[in-house]
Parts: sequence; C-alpha cells; structure tokens
Amino acid sequence: MMKLTVVVLALCLVAAEANIVKALYPGLRWGHGQNANINEYIDNTVQMLVPFIQNNGLDPMKLPDISEGFEVKPLWVTYSALLKLHDGTMTGLVNLSRSGDQQVNYFAKMLRVKIQLRFEDLEFKYKYLVKVMNIGPTGGIVGSLNRLDVVADVLIDFNNDEIQLQQLSLTNIGRLRVKLTGNALVDWLVNPVVSVFLRIFDSTIIKEVEMTIRSVVQSAIDNINTNLKDTIARLESYN
Repeated sequence: MMKLTVVVLALCLVAAEANIVKALYPGLRWGHGQNANINEYIDNTVQMLVPFIQNNGLDPMKLPDISEGFEVKPLWVTYSALLKLHDGTMTGLVNLSRSGDQQVNYFAKMLRVKIQLRFEDLEFKYKYLVKVMNIGPTGGIVGSLNRLDVVADVLIDFNNDEIQLQQLSLTNIGRLRVKLTGNALVDWLVNPVVSVFLRIFDSTIIKEVEMTIRSVVQSAIDNINTNLKDTIARLESYN
C-alpha cells in the first residue's frame, strides 16, 4: 500500500497542475474555490488502513507502566497508598470508520486533506499492584471505551513535493467503563483504585495513545516523502 501511494503521488506531481487534484480524486465534483467532499472515497478505502495499524504496533498497542499515589481512609485514619499499573495494552483501533464529512481543499499548489476517523469498542487492560497498610493486593483492570475520534490534517505541498502532517489529535472521547479482575479488593479500596485509574486514563494513558499514533503516522509520512523525492528524481532524470 505504501509503494502504491508513492507511485500515485509521483504520477500526480509530474502531471499538469490543472489535472493534479482530479488525478488524486477522480470523479468528484469540485465546487467554487476547489473544494470537494470525499466521504464516498473514504468509506471505500478506510479498511485499507487495518494492515497498517496492525503492522505498526497500534493494535494491540503497548501502554506505559504507571505509578500513582493516592490516599484512603478506611476508618478515621488517612493512609498513603500507591497504585502500580504494568503490562498494559490497548486494542480496538482496527474497528474504524469515517466520522463526519471529509473535505479536501486545493489552493496555491497545495492540497489539504482533513480526515476524521472513529474507533469503536476499544479495550484497555492493565495488571495492577496496590500498596497500602502492608497490604499488596494484585489483579487486573479492564477499561472499555465505546468510541474515540481521531482528526488528521494533512497538507500535500506541490511546491516542494512534500507531505506535511499539520494536526493529529484525539477528540470526542466516549465513556470509559472500568472493572477489576482477579483478586477481590476490600470494599474501602475499590472506589479509590477505580477513581485513580480514571484520573490516570485522562491525564496519561489517552495522551500516550495520541502521541503513539502521531509518531507512527509521522514516520510513515517521512518515509513517503523520502521515497517520493527519490521517485520524482528518477522520473526527471529520464527527461
């Protein structure tokens, strides 16, 4: 798929400027200002991303080990506690589809593509260790997220034959449900542990997921740019 993308882009780059946008998205009706809706195109090709997601460690995705302190008050005394999370993984990014309208804009030899994808039924798994009052129970935590949207804004600059990642961010994060597995915690530990995990999810885990996805996408774009420049140089050498 990567090689095919490079070839398609290279052919577009050496085509006449008036035909570049039509070559990338044939059959579309372009409105005033060179804009187009590419919903149908995305619907027909989005599943091509599944092998890319799997082959680049995004599903399953390894999650970082995390330690977070908190306090518990089983009776009248407040105790310091520690929650350690390890061996974490996330799955579900292969469950993707288009989210909202997808648009492309062409101006000044630049094609801007804004893609919005939705991932559904994601699962976050961790093993945990709780340390408090000489108690060290262990078990598992499973978080189920019903949806997660990703927005990717990509600029194809025909002035310097380069693709640039303008933005990649996670939006519309759905509701997370949490359950504990393995050894049962004492009642006065259950709610504090779940609350700490929810806090860690919002402050650390979801940001790590975003950074990992952005890093993989940026690496793929860098690879395309290198291959694209080499391809164009070879094509130009024939003239």
